[in-house]
Amino acid sequence: MVSPAKRAKKPNPFWQLRTAVIAVIVLLIVWFIAAFALDQRLAFLPGTTSQEHRLFEASCSSCHESFKPVSNETCMRCHEAEMAKDAHGAKKFGDPRWAELLQKIDVLTCTACHEEHVPMFGRGVHLKPDLCMNCHEGIINGDLASHNGFTPDGCWTAGCHNFHDHRSISTGFLRKNMDQPDMLPKPELPALKVTTKLTEPPKPDLEKEFLGGKS
Repeated sequence: MVSPAKRAKKPNPFWQLRTAVIAVIVLLIVWFIAAFALDQRLAFLPGTTSQEHRLFEASCSSCHESFKPVSNETCMRCHEAEMAKDAHGAKKFGDPRWAELLQKIDVLTCTACHEEHVPMFGRGVHLKPDLCMNCHEGIINGDLASHNGFTPDGCWTAGCHNFHDHRSISTGFLRKNMDQPDMLPKPELPALKVTTKLTEPPKPDLEKEFLGGKS
């Protein structure tokens, strides 16, 4: 028979667990305060930033407002010019005929395809390369003879299609440019005019970002 004295010395698993939980919470609080004090915002990144956005990953307020989700309006601060002729934009999917397709991918929301700090498949897109098949699976399964047998990720990997602007492979464009050489004598990028709304990068202020203020 175990004496009362020995029974009292036996550690209580509940108290051990509670002590461990409290210790972890204290460490997290200390880490959080230290990050605030030293303005080490990279410590709060939930994952890797895409290559395209890595330039300003330390400026959280460039994309984030407090703890709110990133909005389309935020993305347009930088991408408005290149999205001016978006072929898959609101003009198309505002049509109720395509409402069912929006249940598969809400393409009216930038972050449906371009969510940050998660594993990327390239081009700033986190969805798998066969993402086009959510709506266009029939094209490789008999609806379009020229595409029979193509792989599901072919739209992405073959380099033919750009989700936001595929005018360059439309039949109208091809007919208009059939007499043009395959390559221009001097390849040139089209002029892209971008009007910025900020004259300088936002000043880092971790306290404002986490407490709801705007930088």
